[in-house]
Amino acid sequence: MRLLLGLLLLCGCPKKEQPEFDPNDRLLQKMKEEQERLARTRAPVAEPDPLAEIAARPGKPETLGIPSGVAADLGPVSLTLVEVQQSQTVGSGKVSLSTTDKFLKVTLDATSKKQLDLDLSGATLAIDDHVIRVARDAQRAARGSELLAQFNEGEHRQLVLYFEAPDEMIRKGLKIILTTTESRVELPLQ
Repeated sequence: MRLLLGLLLLCGCPKKEQPEFDPNDRLLQKMKEEQERLARTRAPVAEPDPLAEIAARPGKPETLGIPSGVAADLGPVSLTLVEVQQSQTVGSGKVSLSTTDKFLKVTLDATSKKQLDLDLSGATLAIDDHVIRVARDAQRAARGSELLAQFNEGEHRQLVLYFEAPDEMIRKGLKIILTTTESRVELPLQ
């Protein structure tokens, strides 16, 4: 019995050998070529575009706290700050714009003491040494006020201006500057 066990141990379980592939095998060559082609043509994984993500999920505008009682006269036009909102997307209807910065929507009540044309195209936001002008594309897309506002005597209306500002500008000390040939007004927004 021992002899039989010994023989079985020596001869019983053949060693499994790996099958050898012929390097000239046509199927093997085609598979290697296809693997190399896929490695060359595989598109690199693109980094997510932050602007595309913002445009895909527009948020609601956030109203910023403004100082109370901010008002001034710009020549014959009395201005009162009503509201400041920030958002990364603005627009109306089918057209919208998005930014990685912030769009600031500044709303002012205006009353004119006489008939005049008020040019708002020179309006700026300023803080420290940073100055930005009206974002004309946002102004049009969001249907803000015409930049050349025509007033009749005693007329009252809201003026809406859009600016595109980096986050670091939106803090205490930010102001809107409006000018005419006769006067200049600075209203604090924060």
